[in-house]
Amino acid sequence: MKPDRTPMQRRPRLPPKPRTVERKVEQDPVEVFCRIRPAEIPGQEECIAEVDSRTVKLTPPNSSFAYRNGSAKEQLYKFERVFGPSSSQKELFSRVAMPLVSDLVNGRNGLLFAYGVTGSGKTYTMQGTPQDGGIIRRTLDVLFNSIQDYQASRFTFRPDGMNGFDAQSEVEAQNDRRKAAATPRLRPMAGGRTTRGRKDPPGSQDSSQRIPDTSRINSVDEDNVYSVFISYIEIYNNYLYDLLEELPETGPSRGLQTKIIREDAQHNMYVHACTEVEVKSPEDGLEVLYRGLKRRKIASTRLNCESSRSHSIFTIRLLQAPLDAQGEDVVTDKSAIVVSQLSLVDLAGSERNLRTKAAGDRIKEAGNINNSLMNLRICIEILRENQETGGNKKVPYRDSKLTHYFKNFFDGDGKVRMVVCVNPRSDDYDETLTVMKFAELASEVQIQRSQPARRDLGLPPGRRRANQLFKEVRKKLEDEVEGAGVEALEVDLAPIYSLAPDWPVLTSSTPGGLEEVISRLKAHLRKRLQSRERLEKNFWGTVAAMRSGIAEMEKENLVMKKELTSMRALYSDAMGRVRSLENLLHNAESANESLQRKLEDQAFLRDECEAVKEERDMAKVQSQIEKQRMKAKLRTKLEQEKMKLKSTLNTELHHQKSKIYQSQVKALKQALFSDKQTVPTAPLQPSTTSSSDTDLTAIPDKTPIKASTSDPKLNMTPASHRTPAVVNLRHRRSRSQGSDVWIDHRPTQEVPTGTVLQPNLHRRKSVTKLKSGDFTDPRTTNYCLTTQEQDSQGELETKLFKGEVLPTAGGGAQVVLRDVEILHQRDPLHHQSTPNRKRSSTEGTPLQDRGVWGSQKRPRV
Repeated sequence: MKPDRTPMQRRPRLPPKPRTVERKVEQDPVEVFCRIRPAEIPGQEECIAEVDSRTVKLTPPNSSFAYRNGSAKEQLYKFERVFGPSSSQKELFSRVAMPLVSDLVNGRNGLLFAYGVTGSGKTYTMQGTPQDGGIIRRTLDVLFNSIQDYQASRFTFRPDGMNGFDAQSEVEAQNDRRKAAATPRLRPMAGGRTTRGRKDPPGSQDSSQRIPDTSRINSVDEDNVYSVFISYIEIYNNYLYDLLEELPETGPSRGLQTKIIREDAQHNMYVHACTEVEVKSPEDGLEVLYRGLKRRKIASTRLNCESSRSHSIFTIRLLQAPLDAQGEDVVTDKSAIVVSQLSLVDLAGSERNLRTKAAGDRIKEAGNINNSLMNLRICIEILRENQETGGNKKVPYRDSKLTHYFKNFFDGDGKVRMVVCVNPRSDDYDETLTVMKFAELASEVQIQRSQPARRDLGLPPGRRRANQLFKEVRKKLEDEVEGAGVEALEVDLAPIYSLAPDWPVLTSSTPGGLEEVISRLKAHLRKRLQSRERLEKNFWGTVAAMRSGIAEMEKENLVMKKELTSMRALYSDAMGRVRSLENLLHNAESANESLQRKLEDQAFLRDECEAVKEERDMAKVQSQIEKQRMKAKLRTKLEQEKMKLKSTLNTELHHQKSKIYQSQVKALKQALFSDKQTVPTAPLQPSTTSSSDTDLTAIPDKTPIKASTSDPKLNMTPASHRTPAVVNLRHRRSRSQGSDVWIDHRPTQEVPTGTVLQPNLHRRKSVTKLKSGDFTDPRTTNYCLTTQEQDSQGELETKLFKGEVLPTAGGGAQVVLRDVEILHQRDPLHHQSTPNRKRSSTEGTPLQDRGVWGSQKRPRV
């Protein structure tokens, strides 16, 4: 049998997921357009050329980094539309910005970037000239051309300070207009000064030369009223500034104040406390634009920078609210107000410091601009990656003010378009290549299509026209009965709002008037039938639309019911798991409390043990300290006693060594360098005799005699100028007689003795000049020094000094002399009458001491 599972091991079966109707989300790509600036100098080298209406070719020049790097090749880039050097502002506006203005009127948001390197024509594309306006000028013209007849009176809408607007009644609007007329406004002047009540000439006195755009949008709802608000902000060094802010004449806050980005109740980003100016004509809008440009120029001078060092954002917000059922007043319900926004952004030009030779603050400005544009590119890359892989990677909108402010657009709150402006000159190739890559990347991003946020209040269409007709008829009737008083006006104007006209008069006072009555009745019935048919057609159309809507709602209702059933099942299972987990959590908390108490007891015992251990350690340390003190005291006393004893022994040893050295020197001098020797009488011996000193063992072996390695004779030096070698006492030789190796040190010019009585040298090495390696060789065991000289009788005297080679404690070697043989050679024919004598070492110059010759560890040859 299988063991029963515990409650933790049982897994509840999830109900099957209901089949839901997948709603396809419509998306639009980020539309990227390209505009090529005309050549500044005719005939100059160009790096970009137009291939067709959608393709450009980028060719690297010889001065580019790619050419020097060896990776130069021509590249083709595709856009929604390419505008060549000969394209006009009107053509560009009609293709790029006109659809955004149409969306603005229909309640949708839009965003348009002008992107490119410095000097590529971005500002000209956005602003243009008075004679040939850019996107901003033409947008204002087209917008006011479309809503000119449907504008609300000034102050009908007021900003609420939280990215929203409130609608006011006509009485409240009149009060605000009266207050505004009585309060002079602050207007900026050159140099940062202000003046009260003075109006700057619009467009810097170029309004007379301006050529407006006459285009208009036809899809304007006539039953709404419209109002336009404009704001103009700047992003400089990643700080937000309001270019329309009114500055006081004096005070500490004369300069522009930085603004912050906030999120409203609908999760839309906006600039807090930003000035929004209500405009009623294109001239008013251009006046606001020029005022912001002047403020921007003053701020640029104050900040020691150029205007292209910042991003400028010109925002147009269009408000539309429906009229009431009579078509007379505006509906003041805040939820009925539809706000649409169009942002026209002139991005700062990207550039490289290596080409521009920037220094000081310009390097900081360029770094902030490049960081802002780089963060925009990173956001677009992550958006594309999430769309291609289905991932949910976080997009870093908050890393810069630019992307943070336009976060809603990339999340699907409006249409996004971009105009890439390029300069064809070859010096801008490297920067243009980066711009092209970014444009290609941006064109691959899909943005969710936004829907206009309009609320259907159930009001009948044509209210404005009906109200205008009512006013015209009333005015006409009043003019006809002028002077008759109000009571004389017996016209009932209610039928204007009725479904059909009233019946005509059916009575006639004349007999022939019956036909006239019948004709009027026929005409009236014909009108009623036409009205009936029209109303019936509208009714059945409304019924069909209602039925289809109800059917769709029923389908969605069924799907939602199924989803609700499955969600309830999942909820009940989840609640069961939650209850089981709560029980387990309760048991775990109880066990945890028990373990916590045990842990506290263990911690208490551990603290006590630690305290006892610390006391023992302190006692141990104290005893060790006392021991160390006693050791130090005894060590000091021992060192003092050692120094005293060593001093005494060194003194005695010095005296003994001095005595021994003097006696050895005296003995060796007598034995080696004495010219007059006394030889006692002895029996006849052969012509060549040798004697061995048998008393050398009595010579002390601790006083060495140094000899030069280049002179076969011994070099005697005083004891005060040399240091005796120390014999290695651990050395013990255990070699046989046949394995001894002798160093036979002979003079350079040796007289052969011609005798068979040779020294007992078995394995020998004859040398005339000693080397350091002769004694340090571990195979060398013995040493023999041979000297020859004439005695006082003119005979040849040969002396053989024999010794043993011993290693020293310092790693060298020393020779300890053990025996001395003296050989005399006589002529038997010349000395026949002279008895043969043999002089032994004991009969000649007595040797009282033993000579030692040594070599140090590193002797020099």
